[in-house]
Amino acid sequence: MRIRLTAAACAVAALLISTTAFAQQRHVVEPAALRQAVTAQLAADAANRTAILDVFEHSQVRDVADRLGLDVTRANAAVATMTAADLAEAATAARTVNTTLAGGANTLVISTTTLLLILIIVILVVD
Repeated sequence: MRIRLTAAACAVAALLISTTAFAQQRHVVEPAALRQAVTAQLAADAANRTAILDVFEHSQVRDVADRLGLDVTRANAAVATMTAADLAEAATAARTVNTTLAGGANTLVISTTTLLLILIIVILVVD
């Protein structure tokens, strides 16, 4: 009986000691690196949203959208619901439009396709 009691006590002691050892496991990714990656992604998403929303502020863009029957207000609201991948794709096109318009272009002949791509992506994401 004494041997069983001693064996049981040793087993319980081993389990108690091992749980504290397991509690100090290292993370695969350090929490600081994870926080930094999340912060960087949030900043990139915010910059992409801003680039897309800036396109909708141009009067030329609003005119083209009106002629095509696209609702800029609805597209503007939909930007908040876009995924990171969709934001990145639309922002690339939006930056092209912004650069063209900032360069003094009065027409959107070349960028009309790009504008349509942005608006269609945004509207499809909402639906």
